[in-house]
Amino acid sequence: MAGTAQPRRHGRKSWLKSFSGILASAATIVAAVASVVAAHQTSRVNQLTIVVRQQRQQLQRAAPAATEQSGSVGGATLSGGTYLSALQPTVDHADLQTGTQTMSAKTYPNSITFGCDGPANTDQPDEAFNVGGHALFRAVVGIPDNAQNATSLNETVTFANQGGTQLISPVVVSLGKPATVRLSISRVTQLEVTCSGTDPRTQQPDSSNELTLGNAYISG
Repeated sequence: MAGTAQPRRHGRKSWLKSFSGILASAATIVAAVASVVAAHQTSRVNQLTIVVRQQRQQLQRAAPAATEQSGSVGGATLSGGTYLSALQPTVDHADLQTGTQTMSAKTYPNSITFGCDGPANTDQPDEAFNVGGHALFRAVVGIPDNAQNATSLNETVTFANQGGTQLISPVVVSLGKPATVRLSISRVTQLEVTCSGTDPRTQQPDSSNELTLGNAYISG
């Protein structure tokens, strides 16, 4: 009987070794599969992160252009802002007009244009607008491309508050050379704009042309 018991123990050990080997192989396979899944998920997250970053950059690049060009001719309300072309001036001494203008081959559909006539008198600007309750003014200031006899003309533009105090240094523009203006108007109730023309060759006054504030708007 003792001779018949030993083969059974030997068979059990072989079976246990085989079973242990199977378990080890299964564990190795599970670990490999988990590693592949983790690597796939990491790659997927990285791809999504890149896509989100690219979309954010595209939106950031598109936002200024949309703000500059959106809206209808004659004045419209922007998100958080209003075009000056939608407002009635509080002072109009220079034949204010609204609508599309082109400066340096770029179109500004919501513009105001008026004569660069110089101050009407010592107390009155060319044009003025009620901007109370707003914090920022922005416009592209220049001479319209279709202006006649303006190739030798400099226009000096001043922006002042209701008391006549200038908000920035005078801005000088010429045909084909507009300037972007940004003003803090949080403490301004009336924005005053005055333009004076000069012939740079003779330094003589020349107030026979127009000034455009392209897509001029105020925002809170």
